[in-house]
Amino acid sequence: MCYNKIYETIQKEDDVMGDAVQHKVAEHKTQLFLMVILFTNLITMLNTSTVTISLPTYMKIFQVDINTVQWVVVGYMLPLGMMMPLAGYLCERYSYRKIFLGGLAAMGLCSLGCACAWNFYALVAFRFLKGVAGGIIVPSTIAMLYRYIAKGKQAAYLGTAMLFQAIGVTIGPTLAGLLLEVSSWHVLFLFNVPLVALALWAGWQSIPSEAGSSTEKVDIAGILQISIGTGMIMIAFTEGDAWGWTSALFWGCLLIGSGLAVLFIIRQFHTSHPLLNFAVLRYKPFVLAMLVQCTLAMTLGINAILSQFYFQTGLGWTPAATGLFLLGPAITQLFGNRIAIFLHNRGFMRSLITGGMLVILVGNLGLCNLSMESNLVFVMICFAMRYSGIAVLSMPLTNYGIGSVPPELSGHASSMYNWSKQVVQVVSTNILTVLLSLNLNRYYLAAGNTGIPQEGTMAYRLAAIEAVNTDYLYLAVALVISLGCTLLIKPQKKQEAG
Repeated sequence: MCYNKIYETIQKEDDVMGDAVQHKVAEHKTQLFLMVILFTNLITMLNTSTVTISLPTYMKIFQVDINTVQWVVVGYMLPLGMMMPLAGYLCERYSYRKIFLGGLAAMGLCSLGCACAWNFYALVAFRFLKGVAGGIIVPSTIAMLYRYIAKGKQAAYLGTAMLFQAIGVTIGPTLAGLLLEVSSWHVLFLFNVPLVALALWAGWQSIPSEAGSSTEKVDIAGILQISIGTGMIMIAFTEGDAWGWTSALFWGCLLIGSGLAVLFIIRQFHTSHPLLNFAVLRYKPFVLAMLVQCTLAMTLGINAILSQFYFQTGLGWTPAATGLFLLGPAITQLFGNRIAIFLHNRGFMRSLITGGMLVILVGNLGLCNLSMESNLVFVMICFAMRYSGIAVLSMPLTNYGIGSVPPELSGHASSMYNWSKQVVQVVSTNILTVLLSLNLNRYYLAAGNTGIPQEGTMAYRLAAIEAVNTDYLYLAVALVISLGCTLLIKPQKKQEAG
């Protein structure tokens, strides 16, 4: 079936199925359902934020170098991106209840596996399996919200869910640091288990039971195309610096991965039951929101590296001091989120999106001229503007995009939204990290130094700060373009009417 026929079929089903899909959570179970959404968002954020800060600990315990230890993070992020485009299809075929609860249970078991890992490779293997589960859970969480909750409550639920995401990002590094001080690294994975158990119980009680909607043969070829293709693209950019950006290995991996992704997209236009329904791209608000969200993914992905590079490499701070300094700006996310919920309910959706992006841009511009003598209060304000702007923008942007898609397509919309964000974040982070290294060398030599930059020297620290400034300048250009995109967003009343 061609693309237009797929779209026409969906349009005919909208009036029949739309209301029925949205109101399947019993009124007395909505609080339990909200608990599922909140705990799941908290768990998924903690899975990333608590691990990144503990990488030096794993290096010492397992006796591995920095290039090897990064696979604790990469081993989770890769399958996360590989599974996201398939989440909507799997949930519709086997039911959201079965797939979501199964993925959540798998994440809990993998957390136990990580805690009991007997060597580094076992830890990476369990992290990989946890990423597979996470790649299904993250998109289906948002999809269920738009599938089962009445439209009038969706924005409030989404805002509260993103509040818990912000809490996970905020407390994750601090919590990990404290746990490593008073206990062992095993606890970083074990404390997830009670949260998973609570979410499983609440989900079992509240997620509606549905029969799977598809009985046709599983498209194994399509699954392999998108999973392997996405994985190869992400691996190419992750390992590009080590392999060499002009090496046959890098370009071979990138081209094969891209080719598989293109074949997958073409395949979806010629099936009546696509794995990832590209009909969602017919909804302009969704496409616009997805493009802006990809820019946010760029700023979020590289921010941790740039901040650590400035404070630790440039200023010589300890990781603990850096974490404590950034805790204040991170907390502003919580306030930004509450402001977004309050104003969104009063019809300020467009102003929140454009205003949030403007706040992010101004804060980012303030970080383009850092130095050894920068006023720390000013630096903290700039970081706070970035964090709070993202918090103000994220909920209304996501609701504007995914909320414009019919409930029957919410799974596919959430899968595509999260998949594009994940791929862009991984690719852009690695590109900007390489540019950071190249610019460091360039500034080091431009200052009159010779030879290979020596880490720890004053010349190296000054060059590092200049390189950080340049990366923030690159991000500023992307944010300016995204600010222009937000001006194309229609006011809330017009959007709802159309």
